[in-house]
Amino acid sequence: MSNSSLPRASRAAGAILAAGLLAASLPACKHKPDAPALIAEAQAYQKKGNTRAAVIQLKNVLQANPEHSAARALLGDFYLESGDVQSAEKEYRRARQAGMAEVEILPRIARVMLLQQQFDGLLATLPAQAATADMMALRAYALLGLNRRAEAEQQLDAALAKQDGNSLALLGRARLALLDSEQARALALADQALALHPGDVDALRFRADLLRVQGKPAEARASYENILKLRPADLQTRIDIASLLIQAGKFADAKAQLALARAAAPASLPLVFTQALLDFREQRYPAALEQLQLVLRAAPDYMPAVLLTGAVQYELNQNTQAEQQLRRFLENLAGHLYASKLLAATLLRNNKAVDAIALLKPLIEKYPGDAELLATAGDAHMRLQQFGQAADYFQRAVELAPGTSALHAALGASRLGLGDSQRAISELERASTLDAKAPRAGIMLVVVHLRNKDYAKALAAVAALEKQGNNPAVQNLKGGVLLASSDFSAARTAFQGALSLDPAYLPALDNLGQLDVLEHQPERARQRYEAALAKDKKNIAVMTALARLATGQGKTAEAIGWLERAQRENPDALPPALLLANYYLRAGETPKALTLAQKLHGSNPDNADVLAVLAQAQTAGNSHEAALESYTKLAVLQPDSPMVQMQIAGANLALRQLPDALAAARKALALQPDNGLAQLTTVRLLTEQGSWTEAFAIAQQAQKRNPQLPLGYRLEGDILMAQSRAVPALKLYERAYLLEPSGPAVIAIHRSLAAQGRKQEATERVLHWLQQHPRDATARLYLASALMSAQDYAGAAAQYEKVIEADAGNVVALNDLAWTLQQVKDKRALAYAERAHKLAGGNPAVKDTLGWVLLEQGQAARAVPLLKQASDAAPQASEIRYHYATALMKTGDKPGARRQFELLLADKTFTRQSEVRALLPQL
Repeated sequence: MSNSSLPRASRAAGAILAAGLLAASLPACKHKPDAPALIAEAQAYQKKGNTRAAVIQLKNVLQANPEHSAARALLGDFYLESGDVQSAEKEYRRARQAGMAEVEILPRIARVMLLQQQFDGLLATLPAQAATADMMALRAYALLGLNRRAEAEQQLDAALAKQDGNSLALLGRARLALLDSEQARALALADQALALHPGDVDALRFRADLLRVQGKPAEARASYENILKLRPADLQTRIDIASLLIQAGKFADAKAQLALARAAAPASLPLVFTQALLDFREQRYPAALEQLQLVLRAAPDYMPAVLLTGAVQYELNQNTQAEQQLRRFLENLAGHLYASKLLAATLLRNNKAVDAIALLKPLIEKYPGDAELLATAGDAHMRLQQFGQAADYFQRAVELAPGTSALHAALGASRLGLGDSQRAISELERASTLDAKAPRAGIMLVVVHLRNKDYAKALAAVAALEKQGNNPAVQNLKGGVLLASSDFSAARTAFQGALSLDPAYLPALDNLGQLDVLEHQPERARQRYEAALAKDKKNIAVMTALARLATGQGKTAEAIGWLERAQRENPDALPPALLLANYYLRAGETPKALTLAQKLHGSNPDNADVLAVLAQAQTAGNSHEAALESYTKLAVLQPDSPMVQMQIAGANLALRQLPDALAAARKALALQPDNGLAQLTTVRLLTEQGSWTEAFAIAQQAQKRNPQLPLGYRLEGDILMAQSRAVPALKLYERAYLLEPSGPAVIAIHRSLAAQGRKQEATERVLHWLQQHPRDATARLYLASALMSAQDYAGAAAQYEKVIEADAGNVVALNDLAWTLQQVKDKRALAYAERAHKLAGGNPAVKDTLGWVLLEQGQAARAVPLLKQASDAAPQASEIRYHYATALMKTGDKPGARRQFELLLADKTFTRQSEVRALLPQL
């Protein structure tokens, strides 16, 4: 972590000023000391480090005589030592107004302007023909701050000509030496200044800072301690010493220094920042973030705080925010090594391996001997499954740091990706030998042997891990090996061994649960999870596992109950709340999902996961404008995400804002040219507006980029279908099918055959596919829908029933089967509609089906409220509104029915307007 600190305070008023003040003092009154005596007391307090008392004495002087310029200047000096730059500047300017000589007060004003980087203002304040060498040197510092080096050098030369050995001028030359990377010369110039001016605080501080940069903390601290001998109340020096102690891991001593500093200036921003640094090093990340927010609120462009905020957010797993802060820092300080490494690691967490590689490549060229950079680049290529490049980087890293176990383990993983099992095993064994206490390599070695189905060697590797001590992860791994070798009894014993070490160890609980399910005893799994939960009533992972188990048994309501309990027990935990919102959506409980997502967004406005689930809930509730707004905010947080752009495209499609939808799809395609959904959506939108040339170009480019993938041929087929050219489209669909037989390919072939009037052949083609792939619910649902559209209700019902046989909780199949059966007045329709409603009662389409079936089966009293709820939940769904209006008419609510029918007539997209006009006279 960078140890940069906020700008430093300058030295106090010199001894000459103090002596002059004392010499001019008047005899003290018996009961009330005069100004010179109070000033002398103030200086004595300050020498003891009691700034508060010193300030009180000076304020007593100024209460009696507000125009006392010497007291004003000295008060400014004391404020500056305590780090209060703004108050110091205020007192200096009032001293100037009170008549203090320019030669005495202007250098003070210049110093505080330097600290605030007011370089142009300083040059305007100090005359170009400065009267003293100090003024000339201060002008040089401002010119350096403006990158006007040649003029700065001239000013420094003039200062030294004016006063040979001037300390500020020598330190200015030392700064130039640092800019030229001549650290030894810079230190020599600082030593020269100290030899001529032994008590010069600026020279002592410069020397200390330089020694610290050179990695000489003991010598640096000695120099800082010399400052405190001269200025016991100097805030910045206390902070510098605390920073050294933090760097050395001496946190208790650092706290002591910060406590002394806090007593003098509790609100000092450098102090708050250093406290944040200490919190970070002590892994108290929430506390560190709280302190940093205070700093950035007052100084938003203070880059060390921006960098540290990024590091803290990385540790808190707030990866989107961490990426933003680190990018911002690197925009100001490009190439900063620590920040670049941290950003690369953050990008990998954010699944942006390509961006990480782009960031790392120039750094590796600049620092070819940095093993950490090479290892991170290897990791990035591993994420992209570019195992050859990953192995090259890991090999170079291993050569630089041959004794590092983790690098050998990573190299082994890359060799494994290349299919080179023998060399992978060799590297993993080497890693295990180098660090027997680090289990990662040993675990990977077990995995390699498992992959090779060499169970004996896998168990031998597990035995080596067991020698390192009791570890539930190792026992769980052992169970996995035994399970793979079909030794279920021994596997169960190993998993139970893991739980004996940690009763709440979730992987072992999950593995035992899988064994229970395999043995058709899910109840035993549930009891085991509940026993673990009884020992830790707030355990989110266990309650989530119980929800998963219930889901696997088709018990959606029970699953939701567990997640609701997890949220109640852990109201500030985000993961269970997000999972609960997703479960609500899956169950069709859109209002609950939306309410929860809005609550989460209120407390986490910049969290990408929260924004995503909020947008999904808004979409499910047909609030497409709100969803579009949420997705747009998400795109700001994830500007390089093609998925977010596709979600924006989807929201625009729902709003029939086709140009905006096309723009978003094109952007997604630019971000990821091989993104299938982006290709598909872009082609469909181009086809819809008749932009055939561009649509064909995208389809043919997809074929050229990936000739062995079916999508490009399917896309071209879709374009031809849009042009009513079903015959050539069929050839492309058949080619796509040959490359990759799939349900979507069969569906495309069905569409083409049906468009040619070959409907029986089309149906037989899908049925043939389903005979070979009976669990393809998507293809079966498509066929059922096609049969229902052709009014083959018996055939459609048969297909829906097969879907339900395989998946009793398939809401779409239950709902559509109910609708299909009702078309032939089959009384079974109501039972299926009731089942669908029980599973997804919040879904307006499901409510509509149940309401309509009830209405047609003579239960209008139950139908009306259901249809009203459905219409209210989906106000744009004209067919649902038509059903609601019909129900109102049948129950005698003629005014209500008329209102609904009039709304339908205003909807130009509603296709049954003639029927509505025929009904209106009856109302």
